[in-house]
Amino acid sequence: MQVASYSIATTKSLKDKDTGEWKENTEWHRCVSFNKTAEHIGMNVEPGDLLFLEGELRTRKWQTQSGEDRYTTEIVVNDFPRKLPKYFSKNGSQQAAPAPQSQQQAHTSPSQPGHLEQPPVEAYGFDDDYPF
Repeated sequence: MQVASYSIATTKSLKDKDTGEWKENTEWHRCVSFNKTAEHIGMNVEPGDLLFLEGELRTRKWQTQSGEDRYTTEIVVNDFPRKLPKYFSKNGSQQAAPAPQSQQQAHTSPSQPGHLEQPPVEAYGFDDDYPF
């Protein structure tokens, strides 16, 4: 199974009510893609590309080697992302997602310092039973 694990940034501009200055708030989101979608991302997405992604949120639990429970919430991108033209970005420059890390091994290093470790691929557990 081919897996692409990567982070994307979303940035929102907000006007400070007190100072009237515009401030940017950037949040990072973990994403994961599998098989053909992972292959497509690995071959076609570059750092700074502006992307339109669709997927579902999934929270998973796994255990570290020392037996500690860990949780992660990520976007499972099931469809090929579409690149957006430069004119969608601020000042015409592209500033969105870092390059994906395509892989076939169980562990990855985090895309950004300070992030928790990535769960092993086996933790994806393709159980399609819904809890309701």
